[in-house]
Order: sequence, then C-alpha cells, then structure tokens
Amino acid sequence: MIEIALRFGWIAQSIVLLSAVILVMYIIISEDWDKESTLHSKVEPKGAIQQYISDFNSEKELERNFHLPFMLIHNGEKSIHKDLKKFINFKGLKKGGWKYTRVNSLDIVSELKNTAIVRLNFSRLNKLDEKYLRANAYYTLTKLESKWGISSLIIDADVPLGT
Repeated sequence: MIEIALRFGWIAQSIVLLSAVILVMYIIISEDWDKESTLHSKVEPKGAIQQYISDFNSEKELERNFHLPFMLIHNGEKSIHKDLKKFINFKGLKKGGWKYTRVNSLDIVSELKNTAIVRLNFSRLNKLDEKYLRANAYYTLTKLESKWGISSLIIDADVPLGT
C-alpha cells in the first residue's frame, strides 16, 4: 500500500510540474512583445491628463501626451498645431511668474470607447507657492492603438500660454 501511495504521489507531482512548465511556455510564446505593456494600455482618460500635467510641470517634451495635429480654441480663436513648441512656451510662462500647475479637479464629461472629454480645473502657482491663476480647460482625448492622447483643447481666454 505505501509503495502505491508513493508512486501515485510522484506521478501527481510530475503532472503538476509539467502543466506549470507548459503554461509558462504558452504565456511566453503567445505574448506580443511589440505592443505596449498592459499597464500602459489600461491608462484611462483621467490618467492621461494627470500624466500630461506631470510632464508639463517637469517641462518635458509633451508630444507623448498628444495625438497630432492638435486643435486649440483659446479666446474664441481656433488654431491647429502640428508642433507643440508653438503651443506652449515655458520661458514665456516663467516670465509671467509660473513655477508649476496644480490640479484642483478632474472630471470626465463624456467617455466613449475611443473618445473622451475631460474637464480640468487647475491653478498656476509662482515661486512663492502663491496661486495667481485659476482656470478651466476642456480636453478632447482620442484613443489610438490603445493609447489615450489629447486631440483638442478649449481653454479660458485669460490663460496665458507663454507664446
């Protein structure tokens, strides 16, 4: 009896081990390594805007946050930008006192499968951490190849862009 139990235990362990190896090999072979990580593809519209504000405050290249060309409506005037350097000028913003931007609220106005509208209420703060501007911005985001990006922006008239 003991011999049968030991033999059965060895076989069961071998089956479990072999199944685990097959499962791991299947996952490795079936993974599409050319696509972006699932973590990045699960970023929602709010997360895309939060990333944009983080990059904006770091004065990083902002292109990764946009789907170009990008449309801006500012003070009732429409402009199309293929290059973001004409959209934001950090040197000009700093001359106006800007040090960083703080998110006051971030709301989804509408979200469909591949399009979303996000309302951002934000403040601009100076070197002394004093709020000198509070405004709203409405972002239209589109999802291309599982990545949300800003396609258009409607912003209050009194918000300087540094240009």
